[in-house]
Amino acid sequence: MELEFKRSALKQLKYYKKKNPIAYKLIREKLEEILNNPEDSDYKKVKKYPKYKRARKGNYRICFRVDNNCIYIGRIEDRSKVYQ
Repeated sequence: MELEFKRSALKQLKYYKKKNPIAYKLIREKLEEILNNPEDSDYKKVKKYPKYKRARKGNYRICFRVDNNCIYIGRIEDRSKVYQ
């Protein structure tokens, strides 16, 4: 499987790398978990976007979908902002 990022998700990941390295580390760990097992039952569907799932790591959420051999990361945000 390969990861593909939406431009805004990649921008947010770079922001966390620069401004909040602890959050960046948490998000990277979760991305590795998603890459290893994208169909885990811990990932819940996003109500507004039925093709997307959400993964939790601390106060951060990663919204993603799985298409064939690609995991498409749509959004990486703090939990208070991700569903807006």
